[in-house]
Amino acid sequence: MVQRQPEHPQGAAQEKRLLSDLKLSASQTKGRAAAQVHLSKLDPKMRPEHALRAVESHFQGLIQREGVRIYWLRNFDLFITFNSISSDNIRSALVKSKFLFAGDPLVETAPPADGPDPFVTWFSFDKDFDDLLAAVRKLVSEHRGVSAPARRRHRATGDIKEIHREGAGLTPEILSRVESALMRADLSSLIRRQAVCAVVGRSAPDPVFTEVFVSISDLRAALIPHVELASNPWLFQHMTQTLDRRVLAMLTRRDDKTLASGFSLNLNVATILSEDFLKFDDSIAPGSHGTVVLELRPEDIFSDLQAFFFARDFTRQRGYRICIDGLTWRTLPFVDASRLGVDMVKLQWDDDLPMILQSKAGARTVEAIKRSTQGRIILARCDDEKAIEIGQEIGFSLFQGRILDKMMRTYLVM
Repeated sequence: MVQRQPEHPQGAAQEKRLLSDLKLSASQTKGRAAAQVHLSKLDPKMRPEHALRAVESHFQGLIQREGVRIYWLRNFDLFITFNSISSDNIRSALVKSKFLFAGDPLVETAPPADGPDPFVTWFSFDKDFDDLLAAVRKLVSEHRGVSAPARRRHRATGDIKEIHREGAGLTPEILSRVESALMRADLSSLIRRQAVCAVVGRSAPDPVFTEVFVSISDLRAALIPHVELASNPWLFQHMTQTLDRRVLAMLTRRDDKTLASGFSLNLNVATILSEDFLKFDDSIAPGSHGTVVLELRPEDIFSDLQAFFFARDFTRQRGYRICIDGLTWRTLPFVDASRLGVDMVKLQWDDDLPMILQSKAGARTVEAIKRSTQGRIILARCDDEKAIEIGQEIGFSLFQGRILDKMMRTYLVM
């Protein structure tokens, strides 16, 4: 019987997080880089648990100060993503890490002058992003391919510490610490932008407005990587209100070029009714409110309809547009944009959507899509050209997702 190789207890979860974070970075590859530290090539006896913890500690300061992110792979390799300006600090941390494994041939042998370093492989997002994303997809798919009995055995005998570290839920005590950290942290490295584009036929994507948001997965990695922030939806929503205030404060300072053109923000109803939003509203140039879209989640809207209606009337008087975000094929039929008085809705793409819409279960979704006039419904999370093709067949003309980011990069190069 073939003996199964040991795996890092956090590896499977962190590989999935790495894949998710890479997908979110697809529109922001400029100046980004990565390194894969090949600790898997070390003699297993030379990499005890305390040495691995020490390697991780060498990067903690960079995680907090410079937005560096680290991920353990199942084979014990360490994967690092960072801004290119942090390259020297990354190399310095790697030099310190090498000292932990003195005596192993991997670190004792000097790398060839004209060849790759066996200890670390470097990647440039500008040049290697597509290949890198494909490689990480393969890693994750290989894990998903493990048989169900094998997964059950792993869970039955797995490290309890992994469950504690990777699956810990959000509690009021942890929320308090997270919110305190949010008020002090520099969130500029966590801000992401993704355009909503009009695509008609085979024409180039034409950006309509740009969504400005904070990457929750990056935020989790930077502040408290071992806690699942979304495990408690009500505490998580409370946390996002603090996040709203920080984002509004950053945009109010007018040091973000996104304010010069149409953009959207994910906000809570409570945030719109706060003093922070009034300050943000004062910072918007007269006559420019119509270029700003406020995105709200359905669960937030329906948790207090009276508060939503008040916020809706206030923002509409000021000229803002409102979009309901986060709808799926199941929830779309229950949201009537015209009755709620909102300008647009977002439907999340699903690979099974074409099959679902042809089934009896999806009939109401098809009707809801047809009720939405063009320009009032957006097909979001489009990762491949299939989503665009199917979306156009259904009647969509507005799209958002990584495939649009890639298409726009292609047209810029041409």
